[in-house]
Amino acid sequence: MQNMKDMKDMSDIDEQLTGLIHDWFSKLRGQISAGNSEFLGGNHTLLERERILLTIGRDGTIVQKRLSELFSVSPQSMSESLSKLENDGYITRSKNQRDKREIIVSLTAAGREHSNRLAQKMRSQSHRFLEPLTYEEKKTLFLLLKKLNGRI
Repeated sequence: MQNMKDMKDMSDIDEQLTGLIHDWFSKLRGQISAGNSEFLGGNHTLLERERILLTIGRDGTIVQKRLSELFSVSPQSMSESLSKLENDGYITRSKNQRDKREIIVSLTAAGREHSNRLAQKMRSQSHRFLEPLTYEEKKTLFLLLKKLNGRI
């Protein structure tokens, strides 16, 4: 009988945790993409193109298909966004020399500068989202989220 109660309690906690995680990430996402995003320091919207620049900026280069997957958009939609970034002088695209089917997306000097500025603004404000947690709680949350993301 106790085993059944434990299973019910686990089911309840799973639902509660899922709800809390969903609520927190919805709040976080709303603050990031809101017109007054603290991440970007004022009246600014984190546009898809800027998110793309930040993503490319983490590694310097990325395969175009991978960007489509990360952003859950069609390859055509990603190509349109990348065309705008290319026209703005922030990225270059080139064929992978090993696999001609792949397109490698790289930041230009202007793209690196813009991506670095955005990343710096994000870093300077990101502590507010986790401010209520102690250092130990942040470490625990980090490990748990890594596990949930399948990276452990």
